Amino acid sequence: MDYLGLAQEIVERVSKKGVEAEALIMAGQTTMVRVNKGQVEQLSQATPKGLGVRVIKEGRMGYAYTSDLSPQGVEETWRDALALAESADPDQYRSLPQPQPIEGGDLALYDPALLTVPTEERIALAKEVEAAALSFDPRIVATIRCTYQDEAWHIYLANSQGLADSYERTVAASHLRAVARDEESQVAGLGVGLSNFYGELDPIAIGQEAGKRALELLGGKPLGTQRATVVLDPFAGAELLFFISQALTGEAMQRGRSFLLGKLGQKVASEAVNLVDNGRLPRGYASAPFDGEGVPTSLTPVMESGVLHHLLYDHYTAQKDGTRSTGNAARGSYRHLPRVSPTNFYLEPSSLSREELIRGVEAGFYVKSTLNTGGINPISGDYSVAANGLWIERGEVTKPVSGVTVASTLGEVLKNITIVADDLRFVPFYGSTGAPTIRIEGMQIGGK
Repeated sequence: MDYLGLAQEIVERVSKKGVEAEALIMAGQTTMVRVNKGQVEQLSQATPKGLGVRVIKEGRMGYAYTSDLSPQGVEETWRDALALAESADPDQYRSLPQPQPIEGGDLALYDPALLTVPTEERIALAKEVEAAALSFDPRIVATIRCTYQDEAWHIYLANSQGLADSYERTVAASHLRAVARDEESQVAGLGVGLSNFYGELDPIAIGQEAGKRALELLGGKPLGTQRATVVLDPFAGAELLFFISQALTGEAMQRGRSFLLGKLGQKVASEAVNLVDNGRLPRGYASAPFDGEGVPTSLTPVMESGVLHHLLYDHYTAQKDGTRSTGNAARGSYRHLPRVSPTNFYLEPSSLSREELIRGVEAGFYVKSTLNTGGINPISGDYSVAANGLWIERGEVTKPVSGVTVASTLGEVLKNITIVADDLRFVPFYGSTGAPTIRIEGMQIGGK
């Protein structure tokens, strides 16, 4: 079916009612496999598709969606959106963006080979991930939620301003936790692999990573309460940056819901901090040629040498601030209206290796895993997490640590980042947020 043609047809019919109109159609194919002890615990496959119609009439907005793409289902949907717009409150900033030239170039987002992978091969990959973890060391006694999943999506978007475009993307991923146990303790370690290309997943590496991360924390003991240098590995760093990114949108500032309120143009972090949002990152998990309302994606230098230069905008929040969208309108599915959100958000790495960074630490806590129970707040700037990791003494890792908390404020964390390493890694559990190993001075460690 010509879905882009259908989206254009819907827009043409609706706009004849004297309104602005937008039609989004998404069609996909998804697979999820979960294994336990070498057996398939869960297997699901789906071919979701649907339509979302947005109507704006004199600043009044209505939105309706459906998975029924029959002529009757389509007409009912756009008529529902039109009726909702009629009854909505007006907002002078509501409008649809004008089409802009979309930069060419292959972002390497789509793997056609994924669609031909047999289900049996996907299952075998998940089993291989689990086996690699369990065979890593006799002390690895179990795995938790060993999962393989993939998605292939085709996105079609048209609006009454003249936009009509489409793109396609795939992603394949696997993750698990490996459980390590000895006479005194039990801990779990996370292993993750993700790529736009199925053939790039390495099941052995994913499973072994989980095993290694569990074993290195086995036998950990609390530290004494103290203020010390803290080193965040990319998993812990990505969690930190995810919450910081939520404070850096136009919407957060407009609603007064950011710890960086009023700081635009000011130095808010150390010289080592260069934060980027890059919607055009090749192979990026959140990359696309255009955002959820058709604005071209872009590279936005949010912070440079610690100075807050730019915020992230969709069309609506940009209109409110009298500026241009940065191409950050996100839509999780055809069911959702666009909302401003980071794309591939990351702290730029340096040329220093992780090993060199650690060798420079006289005494400090190397955080390998965290548990956030509401202690990170991008509005107030609070930062407090339970943490496990390793103690560094005179540049060498000396012992595992567990049962401590690490606390500061997000503002102080940004100012006290002194060094970052070269090992940038994106962690899919926090949108598409990436971090290298990060050294932070003077954090409060709460222990025994």
